[in-house]
Amino acid sequence: MMLPHIRLMSRQACCLCDDAKAVLKAAAADGLCTWEEVNVDCDKGLLIRYGMDVPVLVLNDRVLFKHRVDREELATALQQAETAC
Repeated sequence: MMLPHIRLMSRQACCLCDDAKAVLKAAAADGLCTWEEVNVDCDKGLLIRYGMDVPVLVLNDRVLFKHRVDREELATALQQAETAC
């Protein structure tokens, strides 16, 4: 079984993005998901789409969370996404 893969839309010098990274690192360490960070400032299309509205956690082209997420909320969302497949 493949783990869900989350894309974290973020930018430099963003304390909320740093918080989201910590949650994702913990979730990955628990074997709940894999993840990658995407800096929206490096892609004009993403910058237009997300602007200052980061962090955004995206799973299968669906926004899971914006701005804030905690470990329990993420685990619940991943479990719900798994059962929806």
